[in-house]
Amino acid sequence: MKKKVWLSIKGQQFIDDEKPEIIELLTEGELYNKNKSNYLLYKESEVSGMEGTTTTVKIEEDHVSIIRLGTTNSHLVFKKGRREYNSYETPYGQLLLSIFTKDVEIKYNQDKEPVSIHLDYQLDIDGGYGTKNTLEIQVKQ
Repeated sequence: MKKKVWLSIKGQQFIDDEKPEIIELLTEGELYNKNKSNYLLYKESEVSGMEGTTTTVKIEEDHVSIIRLGTTNSHLVFKKGRREYNSYETPYGQLLLSIFTKDVEIKYNQDKEPVSIHLDYQLDIDGGYGTKNTLEIQVKQ
């Protein structure tokens, strides 16, 4: 059964010693459980630069996947201590991403539903050095 939830999403991107670039989004979404995994579903907006895209966050025991379909298409996997290679399709072309996940932290309520997700990772684009990033998702029912 799908539940309506509010998602508070904060992404930070650190490039060298510069001040971090911060994107914050508060949006309505859906939470549901399927095959022992939790899913968060929401529509992107102008704020994220991906208007016309639906994002699904798949939360499993030891990793998180972010799947985007629409004007931007990608399937990003975050598993602590692992490097994953992913294709990222944008309206401007395709990029090859390398993601090294430093940390994945998921907190649950008493019903085993996620209430917060923290990702800490390094993102490299097309083989070059990229950025250090954090992503925080808070789920409120």
